[in-house]
Amino acid sequence: MKTIAIVGSPNVGKSVIFNNLTGTYASVSNYPGTTVEVTRGKCVIHQKEYEVIDTPGMYSFLTVTEEEKVSRTILLNERPTLVLHVIDAKNIERMLPLTLQLIEADVPLILVLNIMDEAERLGIKIDIKQLEYELGVPVVPTVSVAGKGMNFLREKIYNYVPVQNKKFTYTDKIEADIETISNKMLKEQYSISRRLFSTLILHEDVDMQNLIKEKEPAVYYSIQKFIKEIKKNYANPLSYIIAMQRQKIASDIVSRVKSSPVRFAK
Repeated sequence: MKTIAIVGSPNVGKSVIFNNLTGTYASVSNYPGTTVEVTRGKCVIHQKEYEVIDTPGMYSFLTVTEEEKVSRTILLNERPTLVLHVIDAKNIERMLPLTLQLIEADVPLILVLNIMDEAERLGIKIDIKQLEYELGVPVVPTVSVAGKGMNFLREKIYNYVPVQNKKFTYTDKIEADIETISNKMLKEQYSISRRLFSTLILHEDVDMQNLIKEKEPAVYYSIQKFIKEIKKNYANPLSYIIAMQRQKIASDIVSRVKSSPVRFAK
């Protein structure tokens, strides 16, 4: 059975979209080894059955909370057939960096622009076709509480064809460091794209470091030494620098697809 994982930050309507897709039946259980609840259900689109997973709230692949760690584990270990990234349309600029990380992860992705009614009431207009072009992934506008856009989303799910996601680049220096880890140091394959995996290593993500230490300890110590050396070339922590560069990429994309809110004189 194909699997759909619904991801996104809290309060963007993930659960409403889950309920729209699956109906009333769902099973809720703690993710193994944690106290974090994960909701699973099933949906049928044109006689094709899917398992649907409503993952806990997630802001970034660079996890902070236990909920984020569970969501990332589901994406990396369960390898869903399709990922729906649900975002609040009126806060697109703040939420798009996770979309960029999902694209970097090379997961099959549909971006769901939810709460479109509130964005429109604020005078925000988003060019859906241009956003699809900028990201290289399907984009579906919805108002999940009213069921608007859900049939369109179902069709996009049913007819989904994997595409070559666009590549977004950082500064030449960061790109060179990613290239060194990805293509010159890592030997084994991991359950995530080498590019995002290498970026998380630059972030000094402990879980990713432990994966390397377990699978290829010699490489782990080489990478530790490499990170220690290149940190001397940066004025700020690499995690901060990469996050700021990713946010700038997101802001540049939004500037090309979003019309500013209309402001009326008092």
